Amino acid sequence: MAESSPGATVLRFIEYVNEGDLAGIASLISEDLKFTDIRGRVYMEKGFMAGYLAEFPNHKIHVLHALRGGDGVAIIGQTTGSHVPREIEERETLVWTAEVKDGLISEWRVYWGDEYAQRSQENKEAVPARESPGLVRDLSTVH
Repeated sequence: MAESSPGATVLRFIEYVNEGDLAGIASLISEDLKFTDIRGRVYMEKGFMAGYLAEFPNHKIHVLHALRGGDGVAIIGQTTGSHVPREIEERETLVWTAEVKDGLISEWRVYWGDEYAQRSQENKEAVPARESPGLVRDLSTVH
């Protein structure tokens, strides 16, 4: 497989997430992946998305902006179909950061806005799941 730019790697990873393609996701992340969730919990496992997508199969990442610096990529966007209530998802902007080494994502981190962070801290548990509106953004034309 020819090595692509960090930005192209991350956008392809998001396409795989949006398609629920676990093999595609696995093909773009390193064996020593470091995943940090919105609460700062760190997971060092390649299969971090499999359980999440099994529980939330309608989860989609909607890219509004992609930024790149060196091997780092930042994605600004929103989600649908996640564990967060729709009314918060519709208002919240998220930031995902990734580090790409040798064509594979070695670090993936998620940052949420104040409303979700506050509600999450108040509940001390995951915000409950709900149905997704099923919006899918086509990233196939992004290079």
